Amino acid sequence: MSKNAYIHKVLPGSPGSALLFVFHGTGADENQLLSFGRELAPSATIVSPRGDVSEQGAARFFRRTGEGVYDMDDLARATAKMAGFVKAHVEAAKPSAVFGLGYSNGANILASA
Repeated sequence: MSKNAYIHKVLPGSPGSALLFVFHGTGADENQLLSFGRELAPSATIVSPRGDVSEQGAARFFRRTGEGVYDMDDLARATAKMAGFVKAHVEAAKPSAVFGLGYSNGANILASA
C-alpha cells in the first residue's frame, strides 16, 4: 500500500521522533485532530488521513448499513487499506515509536487496523 492511499496531511516532527497517526470522526476531515496531536506530542511527526467513504457528504473511514451498524465487508476493506497506509508511513519514517489517536469513526478504524 502507498503512503498516498488516502488524502492526508503530515506535520513534520524532529528527525527520528515518534510517529503519531490521528483519525478524525464522521463528518470531519484530516484537519480535525492535527493541532490536538501537536499538543500531545510536540516533537512527533503527525499523519492525519481523510476517510475515503462519503455518507451523505460526511467523510468516514468505512461504510455503515444503518445507524450504528457496520458494513463488515467494507470494514475489512478499510482495515486492510489503512494497515497498508500506516505500514508505508512507518517504513519510510523509521520512527522511534508509533502511536495512534482516533475519535468516533476514527477510533473504530484505529482499533480495527
